Amino acid sequence: MNDTLYQELIQQVFGSAETSLSAQITPLYYDLEKALKEARPGRKSQEEVSFRFERLRLGLGITLLQLLTDLGGDEESAQLRNLMQDALQAQSVQAIDQIIQKKAHLFEELYTDLYVNADAEQVLALFEETLNASSKEETDDIIERALDLAEDLEFQDDEDDSPEA
Repeated sequence: MNDTLYQELIQQVFGSAETSLSAQITPLYYDLEKALKEARPGRKSQEEVSFRFERLRLGLGITLLQLLTDLGGDEESAQLRNLMQDALQAQSVQAIDQIIQKKAHLFEELYTDLYVNADAEQVLALFEETLNASSKEETDDIIERALDLAEDLEFQDDEDDSPEA
């Protein structure tokens, strides 16, 4: 699978206007595919594949948390999204883990403090699957389902059913 669905998901969640956040996460799928093509067994390139995969998971997680934030506007999902955005600046898988571990309590707070409606539950389930994904194929499946979900969600701010005076 190419990164077309990933790009569509980003556009669906962040809109067509490029933001610094969407600009950071847009190339992550392509970067993983490039690392996979260049990988050679037993070489440092395997570390690069792992690093690029972790960054893609971060990008997908950020996108899902943005969707969750847009649905409910809760502070916990925004804080966790910001933490994952900070982790994107890391230069290795170990550095990503260190950044995430410093504020690991935010993951628990997201699950305990979040008022969950049916749509938010679906987004949260996809986010959890993203955290547990261990292959590009699993991530591809999550991206596809997230795009389908994002396209079907209705946000209160998107439509104003009240008549204009």
